Amino acid sequence: MTSIFSTYSTGENRVTASFLAVLRSLSLDRMSRLLGSLLEQSEFELIHFENQPSKDGTGVPDAIIQSSLRLLLETKTERNAVNLPQLQRHLARLESASEKTSILLVLTPDDTRPSILDKLNDARCAWASFAMLDQAIDEILDDKYEVVSEREEFLLRELQSMLGAENLLANANDVAIVAARSAWPEYNELHAYVCQPNRSFQQVARMGFYSKGVIYPLVPSILATFDEVEIKENAYDGELGVLVNKLVKDEARPLGGLFKVLLLSAPDSPDTLKLANPISNDKRSKTGKPTAFTMGQRYVASDALTRARTTSDLD
Repeated sequence: MTSIFSTYSTGENRVTASFLAVLRSLSLDRMSRLLGSLLEQSEFELIHFENQPSKDGTGVPDAIIQSSLRLLLETKTERNAVNLPQLQRHLARLESASEKTSILLVLTPDDTRPSILDKLNDARCAWASFAMLDQAIDEILDDKYEVVSEREEFLLRELQSMLGAENLLANANDVAIVAARSAWPEYNELHAYVCQPNRSFQQVARMGFYSKGVIYPLVPSILATFDEVEIKENAYDGELGVLVNKLVKDEARPLGGLFKVLLLSAPDSPDTLKLANPISNDKRSKTGKPTAFTMGQRYVASDALTRARTTSDLD
């Protein structure tokens, strides 16, 4: 399918223009959450609304709506392409900014934060990868408390498709860690992961499970993926057929419903990566409060999993 962004120019301008086009079309809450994810600021606000503000003045108006942010965006579509003098020029541009908060966001396909940014050593400069953008979109769309319109969902999925087509999402993170309160016991019984149809995942080789504050120590290989599977008895052959028939028999999914199915290697299979211990979650928000490692899906490297003792070791 041709992307709706195909009319934009190629390269960095095309990607940047597409990203901005989607941001403009989102609600203020969605836009703030998406940018806040990239900036790693969960409390990020584009515009602040307050009833009857009493500070910074003698009068008390009924309400105040204010914003004081300038955000510059520098996009790279090639790895290891961040240019120190260019970033220094962007930061110099922020010197004259009248806004209270000024940020330079560098968006690249690199797997890790470019070392040049450490040399820059400027708190105003933030970095995010396109893989992080892709993950942030997934977490918004998978959040049942986030009221996303059909139009917003369509545009966000189109943006993800474009990022994939531009080869901006490929990275060393070969494991998708999913929130798994019910998926973990189901994997142990069925050797599969069942979720909503056509759910988007990056190209990964393995799946891990997070629940009750830990990443579980079994990380199976993904053997096969089926985007739309109808829960119907005797409708499929092979392992998929066995799985669907069991789901029907156990009434584990609504009859006639459509689901995405990932067949996974069994717990005792040599294809399943076995960690020495569960990985405890020690993730904290910016305010220091405990927070989940993921509420939808998150991508990590299998090599990092084998070394990690806590989830902070995966960052």
